[in-house]
Amino acid sequence: MMSYRRRLLVVMLALLVVSMGFAGGEQEKTDEGKTITIWVGGQVAELDDTWKYVEEKYEEQTGNTVEVQLFGFDVYYDKLLTALAGGSGPDLAFADLGGWVPTFASKGWLMSMEDQIGGWEDEGQIWDNLWPTVKYEGERFGLPWYTDARLMLYNKQMFRDAGLDPNDPAKTWEELVEDATTITEQGPRTYGYGVSGTKTEHTTLAYIVFLASNGGQLLSDGYSEAAFNSEAGLEALRFYTDLALEHNVSPEPISYHEDNYRNLMAQNRVAMAIGGPWSFPLIETANPDIDYSLAVHPYGDAPASVLGGWAIVIPKTTENPQAAWEFAKYLNSYDTWMYWLKEKGGPMPTRKDVADDSPVLQDEKWQNIFKVFPNAVHRPPIPEYPQVSEQIQLMIQSVLLEKKTPEQAIEDAAANVNKILAGE
Repeated sequence: MMSYRRRLLVVMLALLVVSMGFAGGEQEKTDEGKTITIWVGGQVAELDDTWKYVEEKYEEQTGNTVEVQLFGFDVYYDKLLTALAGGSGPDLAFADLGGWVPTFASKGWLMSMEDQIGGWEDEGQIWDNLWPTVKYEGERFGLPWYTDARLMLYNKQMFRDAGLDPNDPAKTWEELVEDATTITEQGPRTYGYGVSGTKTEHTTLAYIVFLASNGGQLLSDGYSEAAFNSEAGLEALRFYTDLALEHNVSPEPISYHEDNYRNLMAQNRVAMAIGGPWSFPLIETANPDIDYSLAVHPYGDAPASVLGGWAIVIPKTTENPQAAWEFAKYLNSYDTWMYWLKEKGGPMPTRKDVADDSPVLQDEKWQNIFKVFPNAVHRPPIPEYPQVSEQIQLMIQSVLLEKKTPEQAIEDAAANVNKILAGE
């Protein structure tokens, strides 16, 4: 797989091709107003019927035309990176809260939204711990749209079938191994826990959950050097990979990540995996009869989580900056979010008032999320984060493939991260 820097170089060399009309080129204006394009990546891209309703409702209200393009998580980053680097792309785009916004802003690809957000009457409704994820040099370049906290999604029926209490899931790492082993022993195609080991952000997020719950952190407080190469970080790496290598409770960790495990859980094949509020509508669509819940993830030292989600950004190349901002506000409005939750039961809104008012968010699953979310850690909001994340993914893969010991892998990854942060 190409490194982040090599991938960016390839992208920059391809600009001549890209500039000739990526994704169809400039959009034609309608008679009634403007055409606004938005690119959506990640899990909610799968909810195409809901996007269609939101799109049509906005068109009725404004006379503008909206074109929503949906992309799977695994291809979306490269697609968006290529477009932004080539001076092309949509009027609005989704950007992962894991460093994408400061990364893109540092390249000069995004429009600052500081003035618009500062003058927005609903600014105070956004969760406070989300704003750092969209800042670059003190300005906000994104509007957090949906958020999440990673907890443990689990199949209650599989717990019952294994003789376990479905209302008392594992709380510690030791209990996680015990429950996962008991469930795995139920059959040849049954697994207790899903270990994400693909070369995607899913793997980094999973490691951060284990790392934070063991008292560790990814980078130093000033983001100047690696901090995961600690005893807490090594224990987290060893335990996480041992779930697959030593305890054999996970299928295909190099090929599967949390989205795959969610689908397998819907088929009653994987009992536990990292999940969050985005999981609810997706797993219920896959299996309307599934009996499942979401609990605080098992921990080594203390309960912990990492927040995620997506922000709406406006590329500098848009010809419709005001219309783009108006649509961004519409997507993050109280009414739009109340509809989305009523229809799909998730994902988690970035608005505190919706979290308080929506009847959907009052059940056990959501209340477990709200227990951990205010203290959930966020990924380092620095332009180098995607490169740092890639090193974490390679570290975990090298152990899962048994190419390196955990000690070797973490030492090599930390050295590479320190070079990245030093600008080497």
